Amino acid sequence: MKQIYYVIRTLLRGRGSNIIKVISLGLGLTMSILLFSRVAFEQSYDTFYKDYDNLYQIFSIFSADGEQFEPQKQNCGPVAGAILENFPKEVEVATSIAYFLGGPLYNGSVRFDDEILLADSLFFRTMGIEVLSGNPEDELVQPDVIFLSDRLAQKIFGGENPIGKVLSYNKEIAFTVKGTYAALPENTTMRPEGVVSMPTAWSRSWGNYSWRGGDSYYEYIRFRPGADKEIINARLDDMIQKYRPEEDKKAYGYTAFVKPIRDVYRNEDQVKRMDSIMSILALAILFVATLNYVLISISSLTYRAKAVGVHKCSGASGGTVFSMFLLETGIIIVLALVLMGLILLNFQEFIEDTTAAKLSVLFAPDRIWVPLAVVLVLFVVGGVLPGRLFARIPVSQVFRRYTEGKKGWKRPLLFIQFAGVAFICGLMYVVMAQYNYVKDKDMGYNPQRVAVGNAYFGSEEESGPALQFFRGLPYVEEVSSAVSTPIWSYSGSMIEGESGQSLFSTRYSFALEDYFKMMGMTMKEGRAPRAADEIVVNEAFAERMRWGDKALNHPLRTEGKNFKVVGILKNFHIGSYYQPQDVIMFGYTRTFGNTVHVRLKEPFAENLRRLNKDVSEAYPDKTIDFAGLEQRILERYNPVRVFSNATILAAVTMFFVMLMGLIGYTTDEVRRRSKEIAIRKVNGAESSGILELLSKDVLYVAGPAVIIGIIASAYVNEMWMDQFAAQVPLSWPVYVLIALVILLLIVACVIWKSWRIANENPVNSIKSE
Repeated sequence: MKQIYYVIRTLLRGRGSNIIKVISLGLGLTMSILLFSRVAFEQSYDTFYKDYDNLYQIFSIFSADGEQFEPQKQNCGPVAGAILENFPKEVEVATSIAYFLGGPLYNGSVRFDDEILLADSLFFRTMGIEVLSGNPEDELVQPDVIFLSDRLAQKIFGGENPIGKVLSYNKEIAFTVKGTYAALPENTTMRPEGVVSMPTAWSRSWGNYSWRGGDSYYEYIRFRPGADKEIINARLDDMIQKYRPEEDKKAYGYTAFVKPIRDVYRNEDQVKRMDSIMSILALAILFVATLNYVLISISSLTYRAKAVGVHKCSGASGGTVFSMFLLETGIIIVLALVLMGLILLNFQEFIEDTTAAKLSVLFAPDRIWVPLAVVLVLFVVGGVLPGRLFARIPVSQVFRRYTEGKKGWKRPLLFIQFAGVAFICGLMYVVMAQYNYVKDKDMGYNPQRVAVGNAYFGSEEESGPALQFFRGLPYVEEVSSAVSTPIWSYSGSMIEGESGQSLFSTRYSFALEDYFKMMGMTMKEGRAPRAADEIVVNEAFAERMRWGDKALNHPLRTEGKNFKVVGILKNFHIGSYYQPQDVIMFGYTRTFGNTVHVRLKEPFAENLRRLNKDVSEAYPDKTIDFAGLEQRILERYNPVRVFSNATILAAVTMFFVMLMGLIGYTTDEVRRRSKEIAIRKVNGAESSGILELLSKDVLYVAGPAVIIGIIASAYVNEMWMDQFAAQVPLSWPVYVLIALVILLLIVACVIWKSWRIANENPVNSIKSE
C-alpha cells in the first residue's frame, strides 16, 4: 500500500509532465490501435464460412493472339458444375452465383435497397452458410424463389413468419420467400441479404450460361475433408478443353484455377499494399508515442534522483523502485486509455468514416487481442527501459546532484521521433495531393451536372415517348442514353482477325447518335454511328490495331459481325484512374433507354430531386433512380479519401507527440545547462547566441532524422502510388520543402522553450545552483 501511496504522490507532484504523457499516449494509442485493428479486420475476411479452409474460389484466365490476360473472378457458368462432376472424390459441392439483380425489393409500397444475388441450389451448402428455415436444395431449383437473411427478414416483416410471403422485385417480378439464413458479417467479400434462385434468370434468358463466353459468374467449390487439393489445378485445364467448342479454341484461349477463399481478398494487390502501409503507420505511431514517454521519463531523472535515493535510504531495493515505476506507468496508461475512450465516444462518426468500419466491428471480441497487444508493448517498452534506469540510481544521490541525465539516451529517442514525423508528413502530403489530382483530373468527358439512371422503355416505338418526356422537363438541358456509363465501365467483346482468331478484348457499348456530344466527348475524326453496321473507336483502339491515319472506313469484325469504323473518339477514361486507358468502341442504337444520361440545369441538387420525383410519378410501375455522375466518380476514390484522412490524423498525432517530447527534452536541457548558459552570458554571450547554441544542438539530431524520414516516405509513397494509372507529378523539391518546414517548426519550438532562460539575468541561474 505504501508503494501505491508514494506513486500517487509522485504523479500528483509531477502532474504537468504527467498530463503531457497521458495526452501523448492517449493520442498515440488511439491511432495505433485503430490502424492495427483495421489491418486485423482486413486479414479476417472470409473466415466466417464454416470450415473455410476447404472453400475455394474459381478464377478464369483468357488469352488471345499470344497474350494472356490477368486472372479474373468471373467465369463461364458451367465451370463449377463441371468440376463437381469430374472430381467427385475431391469435391463435395460447388456453386455458381451472379449479380444480375440490381433493383430494390418492395413489400407493398415499402422499398428495401439491400443487396441480392442469383445462386443455384447448392449455394448455402457450398459456402457453409447456416440455413435457418426452408430447404434451399429443393426450393432454389424453382424460378422466382428468394431466401432472406434473418436480418432482412426482421427488417421487412418484424416478428412475422416470412415463409410464403411475396415480395416485388423492381416492381416487375414477384418473389416468394421460401426460407431464411444467418446474415453474413461485414468481413466477408459478399454480403447478400437475399438469395434468388438461378432458374429465375434462366427462365428469362438473362446472361449467357454456357461454355461460349458469358464470363459473368462467380463460382466456388468445397473440397471434401482431407482431399488432395492440388489435383484440381493440375487437371483443370484438360477438363475445360474437353467441354469447349473447337471453333472457340481456335479463336481464343480459356482456362481456370482454384484458390482458397481465405487468400482471395487479403492477397489482392490493393489490400496488401494498404495493409502494409497502415501497419507501418501504426508501428511508427506506437513507436514514437512509446519512445516519447520514455524520453520524458528519462528527462525527469535529474530532479527525481534525490527522491529515489530517499526511498533507498528507507530500505527500498532496486526491484521495489522498478516495480513502483511500472505501477506509475500502468496508471498513466490506464488514464491514456480513458482519454482514448472519450475520443472514440465523442468522435465516433468521424473515426468510423476514416477507418471505413464500425467501432463495434473493429473491437469485436475475436479481435480484442489487438488493443491488448498494443497496450502490452507500450507497457513493457515504456515501463521497463526507464524503470531500469530509475532502479539503478545509487543511494548517494540524496547528497549530490545526479548527472546521468545527459544526451546518451535522449538523443536517439528524439532522433526516432523526428524521423517518424518526417516520414508521415511526407506520406500525408502525397496522399492528399494524389486524391485531389485524380478526383479533379479531366476524364475526357464532362460529368458536371449529369445524372444517370437505369431505365428500360421497350422498343424504339415504345421508348420514343419516354425520350420526349425527359426533353420536355424544364430543368433538363440535354438527354441521351447508352448501354452503361463510363464510371460503371462496359461489357467486353473479342476483336477478330481476318482468319477468325481473337486479337484482343475491347470494352463495347451502344449509344444514340447524340450521346457523344451530350457527354462532352470529342470526336477526333469522322462522326457518330448512324447505322447498325457502323462503329466508332477511341484513339487507344486505333493505336492497338496499328491503323495509323487510315482508321476511318476500316472494316472491323467482332462477335461474328462485320462493322465499318466511321469515327475516332479522343481517349476518355472509363472506371477510374486505378485502371490504365482502355480500348473502347461504340455501336449504334435507335432505342432510347438502358442507361439514361440527363444533364440538368442549376441548381443541380434541387433539380436532381425534382427529376427523381417526376420520373417516379410518370412511371409508377418502374423503379428508376437517378444519381449524380460526379458523386459516383468521387465514390470510386473513397478508399483514397479514407486513407488521406487517416494519414492526416496520424500526422497530427505524431507531430503533437513529437512536440511533447521536444518540449520535455528542451526543458530538461535548459535546466541541466542553466549554469553553463549563465556563465556564457557573464562572459559576454548574447541571447541570440544562446538560442543558436541550443537550436544547433537539436538540429544536429533533427537534420539527419528528417532526411531519413523523408527518404522512407518517398519509398512508401512510390509503393502506394503504383495502384494508380494516373499519378500526380512530384519531384524532389517537394520533399525538400517538407523537410525544411519540419525543421523550421522544430527550431521554433526550441526557441520558444529557450527564450526565457536566454534572456534571464544570469545571476538567478548561478544563485540557484
